[in-house]
Amino acid sequence: MRHKRTDREKKQDVLAHYDCLETDVREDARKSFQRRPYPTMDVAQYIAQKFKIGVDADGQEDS
Repeated sequence: MRHKRTDREKKQDVLAHYDCLETDVREDARKSFQRRPYPTMDVAQYIAQKFKIGVDADGQEDS
C-alpha cells in the first residue's frame, strides 16, 4: 500500500521544484541577460530632491 502524501509534503515538493527552476539556468540565457544595475544616489540628496528641501520650484538653490 502506498503512503498518502500530506498537504505539507506536497507543499515541500512544490517549493523544491521552484528552487530547482531558479538555480537551473542555461548558460547562454545567463550570458544574454543584460540588466543595467540600479543607479546609486546619495540618500540626503534623494530626500532633498523628493521633498524639495533647499531648492526652488525651478530647481535652483535658495539663497
